[in-house]
Amino acid sequence: MSLIRAFRRLGLSNRSWVRMYSNGEEINNTPIKFTTSGAAKWRAENTRKGPDNKRLWFEPHVILASLSVFMVYFCYLREENDLDKELQRTLYSRIEGLEEHQLKVSLEYGEGRGEDTSKLRQRLDELQQQQQETE
Repeated sequence: MSLIRAFRRLGLSNRSWVRMYSNGEEINNTPIKFTTSGAAKWRAENTRKGPDNKRLWFEPHVILASLSVFMVYFCYLREENDLDKELQRTLYSRIEGLEEHQLKVSLEYGEGRGEDTSKLRQRLDELQQQQQETE
């Protein structure tokens, strides 16, 4: 029942909207000529990026200067800390057995495609020797 009432209200609200915006005039259903309508003057550029926003003339210069100062500080002036040293570690040194597993998968893939896998085998042998020495 409440659904039917909601649709009735919607229909009544649409009728009142038409009355409000039609100013008592009958709505004309004839086609509108494009060249005389407001749509002919509308630029597609406004649809993509919105209306023209006037920026201050110095805004790009301020942004460029700010980013330049930040990059100089971050890349050259800042001292290294323990987080930087931690980020320099490889993923293989963080996860035990990852390099060996990756080499085995690469070997299978290379052999399946008929590629030269001698360097992969050599590195895998080095890893296995290191494991035997540590055990």
